[in-house]
Amino acid sequence: MRRYSVGTLIEDSGNLGIISAVLPRGCRNFEGYHKINWRDNYELRYANNTVYIIGMDAFHRMVEDGQILIVKASTTPLPS
Repeated sequence: MRRYSVGTLIEDSGNLGIISAVLPRGCRNFEGYHKINWRDNYELRYANNTVYIIGMDAFHRMVEDGQILIVKASTTPLPS
C-alpha cells in the first residue's frame, strides 16, 4: 500500500486540503490531544480551516474509489 507524505495536496468533494501530519500506530498525542493509537492515521487540513484525522486504510480506499483526488503528491519521503 502506498503511503502519502506530509505536504500531499488533495481535493475532497471540491475542498482543497493537505496532509499535514502522518500519525503512526502507537502515537500517544499530537499538539495536546490524544489520537487513535491502534492504526496509522493521516491528519488532513482543509482550506476552510477544518482538520480531520482519518485512518490510512480508509483514506487509501477513498483515493482508489475516486472520492479523494491526489492533486500533487509530496516528494518528501517518509521514514521507514
